[in-house]
Amino acid sequence: MTIDLLAIESRLRNSLCPKCVRFTRNHGCSLPKDRMCSVFKNIGDLVTIVRSTHARQIEPYATVLREQVCAACHYEDGHGNCPCRIDLDCALDVYYPLIVDTIEQELIKQGALPPE
Repeated sequence: MTIDLLAIESRLRNSLCPKCVRFTRNHGCSLPKDRMCSVFKNIGDLVTIVRSTHARQIEPYATVLREQVCAACHYEDGHGNCPCRIDLDCALDVYYPLIVDTIEQELIKQGALPPE
C-alpha cells in the first residue's frame, strides 16, 4: 500500500500549524529560514512510527520518537538533552500527541491502518 505523504502533510498543516506558537498572523511560520520545522523534516519517520506502534497512551510513541528521531537530531547531545525540547521550541515534542492522532486519522482514511 502506498502512503500519500502529501495528504498527511496537508492534514498536519491544517490541524497543527494554526495551534503552533510559531504560527504568525500572516499564516506563516516564525522559525528562522535556516531551521526547518521538525515535524515536516521528519514526516516519513513519524508515519513509520505511527504505523508500527500501537498503544492507547502516548508514552510508547514518545519512546520510539526519542530513540529514532531525537537521537539522530543534531540539536540533541550525547546525553539525550536537547535545548529546543528544554525551551519548548520543538513542535515535534510539544505537539506530539496531536501529531500522532492526526497521522493516525489520515492513515485510517487512506486504509493504511485499521479503524479502532
